[in-house]
Amino acid sequence: MKVLGVDHIGIAVNSLDEALKFYADILGLRADAIEEKAQYGLRLVRLHAPNAVIELIEAQDWERTTQRYLERKGPGVYHLGVKVDDVDAAVTELLERRVRLIDEIPREGDGMRVSFVHPDATGGVLVELVTKK
Repeated sequence: MKVLGVDHIGIAVNSLDEALKFYADILGLRADAIEEKAQYGLRLVRLHAPNAVIELIEAQDWERTTQRYLERKGPGVYHLGVKVDDVDAAVTELLERRVRLIDEIPREGDGMRVSFVHPDATGGVLVELVTKK
């Protein structure tokens, strides 16, 4: 597995509208359009800083992981997106090394393939492995 860098930082928020008042209006970060991700029970928006992407994530479904995270820990850093050269090869390597994964088969979406590494394997951080198509 070859790590190419940090792809994005995911931040769980109670309200995208409220969070955008700070990140876009006050910090001046450029925001993409808000995306509805009904299949995952969330809404998100990507913000662009000169050397980073921040993904604000708002839970829409009380039964989903993001909402449970917000209930337990409150708003804050939710996950770290790490860009890898080949997510399929990364997953195979991590499984061979007995690293606990949430996605043993990468997910497709938005021009990328992703797989989440379980926080139990990373010292408490949810890590999203990302390969752009």
